[in-house]
Amino acid sequence: MTAFPDPRPAARTADRPEDLADGPFPDRGARLPALDPEIAAVLTEEGAALDEGEHQLWLDMLDPAFRYEIPVPLLREDPALPRHSRSAVLFEATKRVLELKLGRAGLLQAWSDRPATTTRHFLGAVRVFDAPAADVVRADANVLVTGNRGVEHTVLVSAARQDLLRRRHGRWLLLRRRVLLDVEVATHEQLSVIF
Repeated sequence: MTAFPDPRPAARTADRPEDLADGPFPDRGARLPALDPEIAAVLTEEGAALDEGEHQLWLDMLDPAFRYEIPVPLLREDPALPRHSRSAVLFEATKRVLELKLGRAGLLQAWSDRPATTTRHFLGAVRVFDAPAADVVRADANVLVTGNRGVEHTVLVSAARQDLLRRRHGRWLLLRRRVLLDVEVATHEQLSVIF
């Protein structure tokens, strides 16, 4: 087996939680099973807000420094090699970009969003780990998302989801989300879904 050097800089301890919103996604720290139910409840409410079209409620669950990314899936013969790119992304957004995306859905001129897509998020296997900054945890989960818009537009995609959550003002906010798709080639319908 040939070893390929990792092009990313090594993960570091962050002085501020905001520092984790950029750069390499932090590795898992110590397992924190006592937080599994609490974080799973937060992520369940977050998915429900998306499914119910409560876009402002969902945006309020995001930290101001929030970053969302979907790395490029890689087809590898060697199962020991990473299945997703460490440097190339299919989609990347900040909280502001998502505010613009979701804000236009309610506008009359947003004809391409009518009829609206119905989504359902199915979340499972939530595991919480320590993260390299105070008041931040990493939550790994499996997610299955369905999207339906009329008869011909049906989306079904599964993914591993890695979230960083920050405790701020007594509540957990999403600081960063990385979505690792279980497909080799993502369609534009799959990429239009917010995981």
